[in-house]
Amino acid sequence: MIKKVMSYLNIGSPHVDLVLNNMELNPGEKVTGSFHVEGGWARQHIKRLECDLVKEFQGDTIETVDAVTTILMSISMDANDKAEYPFCYQLPTPLEPTTEHISYRFHTRLIFQDDVKSIDHDEIVVLGRETIKA
Repeated sequence: MIKKVMSYLNIGSPHVDLVLNNMELNPGEKVTGSFHVEGGWARQHIKRLECDLVKEFQGDTIETVDAVTTILMSISMDANDKAEYPFCYQLPTPLEPTTEHISYRFHTRLIFQDDVKSIDHDEIVVLGRETIKA
């Protein structure tokens, strides 16, 4: 019973971290990295991993730009297990650059049995088309 309550509160559950190779990108550029999944205190069944690109406007209005990926898993992860899954995504070409009023992030969700979730957010900076990285 205590384990079930802890899983609903997301205490000791596996968690996900999207590790990006580059966080400053031009529209149309490829984003690469990997999802790092780490087990919690007890064995947990993972159904899927989802990732979306979202755009946030000043005032906390959030808009989904694209459903980046869904990885169906149906695996059980033991305590302290670790797994890594590759990530590659090409940004849409018609993206407005990041400003003080507009920001972008990848919203990643690891979904367990009973639809309990572990969530990760990774902000990226979308440069202007004319910006050339050194």
